[in-house]
Amino acid sequence: MMSSNITIYSDWSWDDIFATAILATALTRKGYKVFLEFPSPIERRNLILSKCYCVGITHRDGATLINSTALEYLSDKKLGLVLRYDGEGRSNILMRLVGVNSLTEVALEYIQTLNENVTIPEQILNDIIAMNTSKLDKLSRIGKIMYKAFKVNYSNKEFRNVMYSFAYTIINSKTLKIPEQLNKEAEKYEKALELLNELIKSKHYIELGIIKVVTISSSFNDEFIKRNINLLRAVGYDALLRLCRSDGIALLIQESELGYIMRICLLRRDISFVDIIKSIPQNMIDKLLVTLRGNHILIRFKEPSNGSLDAMLNIASKIASSVMNKVK
Repeated sequence: MMSSNITIYSDWSWDDIFATAILATALTRKGYKVFLEFPSPIERRNLILSKCYCVGITHRDGATLINSTALEYLSDKKLGLVLRYDGEGRSNILMRLVGVNSLTEVALEYIQTLNENVTIPEQILNDIIAMNTSKLDKLSRIGKIMYKAFKVNYSNKEFRNVMYSFAYTIINSKTLKIPEQLNKEAEKYEKALELLNELIKSKHYIELGIIKVVTISSSFNDEFIKRNINLLRAVGYDALLRLCRSDGIALLIQESELGYIMRICLLRRDISFVDIIKSIPQNMIDKLLVTLRGNHILIRFKEPSNGSLDAMLNIASKIASSVMNKVK
């Protein structure tokens, strides 16, 4: 590389941030002046990135990478990839790491090709893997604080600088000290859990037949939701899981930077994912991205501008009607 400056574009999870801090540490030791960018999901669309590193961001996010290197982790395959993009934006696989559990591990392996060696505390790596695999009961005390602070700031772009500062300090000082700001953000999560209990107890959700629909949106006509929306965003998924465990099926509609996203949790055996997807009219489904993840379906509009709360509620109504006919 000719330039002494290099930019790293990073995704937003703790795994991404620690991988970025590892890479930045190695590049700094090589004499580079490292700049950081944390583009939001919507900002990555049509973004052209040249002569840089990307961590957790690839062409699959809608970005065009030119003469750049990307580190990627495919959790469903436990596969780590290091991709090199040429001047035309075409990618080649430089490294393929099988059986890894985090992007952090990919970064640790990759920097060895730069003749650098960076380590992180084993406890932190275990916490990152526990978060990646949703084994939250295995989190250490520090890991729990990290997780809670992240949940409260899931969509907060500026908070990534706080996360990065923490990760970089741990890597370069080996000091496992939680900064006060992380502690304060983690405390907000405890408040969010209280609001979650109130949401369910007081039924601040929509009931469509046997399906309860949690709706976390500023457009939703519920003062409790509107008043507490910032904290409720952190526990919307928790509300979905709790209702799904009790009823066997539940829906979550949540607004995000990429528009509205619907998540359907299904545990009942008398209803299938095929039944649910078939219930969506063809003229609607052509406009949607439908993804199956475990016992969940994720639905969002291909073009966020086409989505609205009313449109999502209409889809929810079609699903509920089909489910009611199925279980009669």
